[in-house]
Amino acid sequence: MSAPAKSRVCFVSGGASGLGRATAIALARQQYRIAVADRDEAAGRRVVEEIIGSGGEAAFFPLDVTRETDVSATIDSVVSQLGGLDRAVNCAGIEGERHVTAEYPVDEWRRVIDINLNGVFACLKYQLEAMVRLGGGAIVNVGSTASLRAVPRMSAYVSAKHALVGLTKCAALEYADKGIRVNLLCPGSFHTPMSERLYAGNLETVIARTPMKRIAPPSEIADAIVWLCSDQSTFVTGAAITVDGGKLAGIMM
Repeated sequence: MSAPAKSRVCFVSGGASGLGRATAIALARQQYRIAVADRDEAAGRRVVEEIIGSGGEAAFFPLDVTRETDVSATIDSVVSQLGGLDRAVNCAGIEGERHVTAEYPVDEWRRVIDINLNGVFACLKYQLEAMVRLGGGAIVNVGSTASLRAVPRMSAYVSAKHALVGLTKCAALEYADKGIRVNLLCPGSFHTPMSERLYAGNLETVIARTPMKRIAPPSEIADAIVWLCSDQSTFVTGAAITVDGGKLAGIMM
């Protein structure tokens, strides 16, 4: 029998802002104990204070996902300090610079791939190891509609997000018989500091190209992550689920 949510520990990378923050808060409302992991300690601790102030349980863990030894040590610390690891949400990511492919700076390519792909791989690797040892769990990697379509002048971001589809499906197949579910959430347009940078001066066009004629608050995307972490999705693994207001359902003329 699954443990009740109030006894479960959920790790959230990139938990200091944007979708990570919204996810940490949404899961805390469902009585998960939250490990907020991020490079931004001040912002991360504010999220922890907000969760605790609302009656939840949370702790902050400083983390740079590009440093594998830090990832391993952080997962160990979460298990030790919070008493386990039942759920994990890998939100940490950046959009990177925008250039056509032939002009994309190699150093910037490596930076984007290191955070958006290698960082997710490192988190996933040590989360899986811990969950096998502890008896199971569920992991949600955060992709994008760019996991499933191209975006001009964002080849590094698109490549990393496409790769998460394969990484998620491989892990899901490998660990399905060990009581671990692994899924990929592919959100469309929603309000975060990253999206504000991406859509600067272009928000009306983004809205016009979305069939529902709006972009989402991060809480709507977080709700889908909560569902993937819950016992209402126990037969779901290896899925790449879009939450995009219908954007990928067809081409808006």
